[in-house]
Amino acid sequence: MYILQFDGMLHQPTGQNKKAGLLGYGWLVTNNESLVAHGFGLFAHSCMANSNIAEYLALIEGLDALADLRIWKEPVEIRGDAKCVIDQMTGAASVSSVSTRRLYQRARKLADRFNHVTWGWIPRSKNKPADKLSRRGLHQLFVKPDAYATALNQLNAYPGGHSGFISLLDLRVYNPSRN
Repeated sequence: MYILQFDGMLHQPTGQNKKAGLLGYGWLVTNNESLVAHGFGLFAHSCMANSNIAEYLALIEGLDALADLRIWKEPVEIRGDAKCVIDQMTGAASVSSVSTRRLYQRARKLADRFNHVTWGWIPRSKNKPADKLSRRGLHQLFVKPDAYATALNQLNAYPGGHSGFISLLDLRVYNPSRN
């Protein structure tokens, strides 16, 4: 069975409006406890940054990686520590937030491409590999002050509601010996 673990995190820089922020994500895919693929990245948004959005971005990136692997007929279990997101994806909770509805619909469309998907909430302590990846993009930004300043400038370049997310970093690694 393939397992996708995902995690998102929010960083709100000081001096920005309360809805602006950097959204880190991380995901990993395993099969029989062997790492198949992993990835992490960072988005910025000037008016739609919150932790649920970061979690959805992580889920979408992980689902997109599963699609790259073309394992449509294989059983897939998707695990995350964001109970709200897992509950929404299973239908146990409705999506009331307008800001997350579009991301939910995108994740739902990607998940529906697979024949056998199950969902599971896991405590944060069991999601450390995905959490570590979600923080990696932000860490890479912090170690390069010019890159961090550029990211903040990107946030400020779209005051009042740029409708899209600005991708600052996206890395995917696929293990060629995944069979």
